[in-house]
Amino acid sequence: MKAAIIVCDGMADRPIKELGGKTPLEAAKTPNMDTLAKRGICGIADPVYPGIRAGSDTSHLAILGYDPFKTYTGRGPLEAVGMGIELEEGDAVFRCNFATIDGNVITDRRAGRIRETEDLAKIINGISIPGARIIFKSVEYRGSLVLRGEGLSGRVSDSDPHAPGKPIEKVKALDDTPEAKRTADIANEFTSKVKEALRDSSPANMLILRGCGIKPDIESLKEKRGIDGACIATTAIIKGIASLVGMEVVQAEHDYTDRIKQGLNVLESHDFLLMNIKEADEAAHDRDYKRKIKVIEQIDAALGPFLDFAQNNYVAIMSDHTTPVSFGDHTGDPVPVVIAGPEVRTDGVTKFDERSAAKGGLCRLNSSEVLPIMLNLMNRTEKFGA
Repeated sequence: MKAAIIVCDGMADRPIKELGGKTPLEAAKTPNMDTLAKRGICGIADPVYPGIRAGSDTSHLAILGYDPFKTYTGRGPLEAVGMGIELEEGDAVFRCNFATIDGNVITDRRAGRIRETEDLAKIINGISIPGARIIFKSVEYRGSLVLRGEGLSGRVSDSDPHAPGKPIEKVKALDDTPEAKRTADIANEFTSKVKEALRDSSPANMLILRGCGIKPDIESLKEKRGIDGACIATTAIIKGIASLVGMEVVQAEHDYTDRIKQGLNVLESHDFLLMNIKEADEAAHDRDYKRKIKVIEQIDAALGPFLDFAQNNYVAIMSDHTTPVSFGDHTGDPVPVVIAGPEVRTDGVTKFDERSAAKGGLCRLNSSEVLPIMLNLMNRTEKFGA
């Protein structure tokens, strides 16, 4: 038997006034997800812990069965590994955005979602800071910055104020260690040099830093669960997590139908597949409920082949976190989850959405419990006790 978890990133939402109090998932036409709900067991899952606003990084660590409170060292190193940067022990790593500034005030945190940034990356890699080597890589407006040198720390704050109309912030040490202070000083000097180097670039005339951390030491999925896994995703952060836990990382096809076929092909040679589909989250961040509904319907339309897969194997559909259109960012609300497969005890739920799933037999659980439940159904878990 094989298992697949398909994560519809940010799909979960809150009731929207313009939809008559429905969520986008409730308003969308989702016959394939609804069929899996009828044939499966449903529930709602807290991404990390009730009420905690989980990032895509901590929520995916949990989905893979890891405790984010023990394994998470910051988003920066996860993003860097996902971009193909080989980290060394002691590296301090930031995730970054190219941004547009006016003076020192940010007018656009994503620089118009600029796509071509190779020349800008060359400029940044040419910056010299005494006592630290600069390693930078970008994919469109996103990037990863590695500070490599002696005596560095991941315990520093962001330069990103996380909202337009605010000035770039000074990076500060988050503890009293000399390593944290040194890292903050280097990051601030780097920021000043970037501002000068990109002053004539438009729209990307600045680079803002956040999520600093060091390379985490994580047990592989094979060691932890005894399964051989693969991951299909488009975003560096998900690829980085999968790579760090020893999964094969496969670049996702753009078309959802092609991606689903790709996933089934990957499952021919692997025990487990994690697939992340990002676009519903992006629509929610843009506060566009109409686009979010359209994305959900497109994902559902592509899911048909997994109905056949679930006849003899197990598939879970879930969101990694809630991203309400009304808020435009992640919240701590639980997300709907369904597990379907040959020996699931069905529960009478007939529609897959936030409120319907809450009535299901899984009740309310933690995202980190989904994979162990699936492995138990597959008879792939060790007995606890005699």
